[in-house]
Amino acid sequence: MILGLMLAISCGASWGLYLAPMRLVKAWKWENIWALWSVVGLLIGPLLVAIFTVPHYWLVNRDVGVGILALTVLVGAVSGMSGFLYSMTVPVIGLGLATALNGGSSMVMALLPLFILHRNTVLHTSGVLTLLGVGLAVVGISYCGKGGGLREKEAEGQSQEQPQQKAGKLTFLKSVVACCIAGAISSGMNVALAFPNPIFDVAHKYGSSDFGAANAFLAPYLIGGFFSNILYSAYLLRKNSSFSRFVAPGALRCALWSVFMAVVFLFGVSAYAGAVGLMGSFGAVIAWGLSMAAMILISGIWDLYVGEWKGQPLKIMALGIGVLMIAIVALSFAEYFHQIETIT
Repeated sequence: MILGLMLAISCGASWGLYLAPMRLVKAWKWENIWALWSVVGLLIGPLLVAIFTVPHYWLVNRDVGVGILALTVLVGAVSGMSGFLYSMTVPVIGLGLATALNGGSSMVMALLPLFILHRNTVLHTSGVLTLLGVGLAVVGISYCGKGGGLREKEAEGQSQEQPQQKAGKLTFLKSVVACCIAGAISSGMNVALAFPNPIFDVAHKYGSSDFGAANAFLAPYLIGGFFSNILYSAYLLRKNSSFSRFVAPGALRCALWSVFMAVVFLFGVSAYAGAVGLMGSFGAVIAWGLSMAAMILISGIWDLYVGEWKGQPLKIMALGIGVLMIAIVALSFAEYFHQIETIT
């Protein structure tokens, strides 16, 4: 149980920080970064992880069949849209607020397995603590959002020109909406891992562990995300005539940062797959909540560290982070009591 909780928190920490280097990559535009990130993080990386962790991986795919694999790719393509929606908002509203809104809407969707697969536990201690943990997380997120809105107003007061918006980027309001939509559809991975899936059954037949079976599903799912992300990146590369930036001075540094971001993201995916494998379908509810809370917490602390928050917004953001820490404790105890209830 403890290992599963630690993996879930590690996942959140990875997802909370993997976009941080975007502000360090100056020679490339967003679409250059995201194109390479998609190739490594959504195509090559997941395939390599599956090949090395799923026994007889190609036989598993053969037995699963083209129909199921194509459906998984399609679902992944829709869910994968969350990646570029989320990443596009970071330069506008900051990593902390973007992650808070993204994670909050995703956590609400994560309650689906609880109410569908484990509705008999809702009134038990584990279920009550799960709802409490998610509720506290939403409260913490609301404080983070309030602090972000106040910070935005202060920034507008200091600069009436708003160069980011004039540069054709998303406005603050559109970024908030995009983050919420991204969070809702990003929870598709968690929902799919929580519910029964034929890919899991075939992978287990060939000797896969729960972790390996999850990777057998995640490979085509993430490849679906690759298609939606690379198509949008290609559209922007053509629209903005930014293909030439791939060979601009400083391109190697940009490429290395992009690959690093992809590796950190993939570590988070693998950590989450391991957490669900150890904790089961009820654990998927807990693990997702823990991961999202940790993601918001870590990204918020990062923004504090780099000096993005000052004055009253800082106080409100710090309060939100404190509530999120309590939410993580509540969700951890929910898994503990679920283990006790299962034994008794």
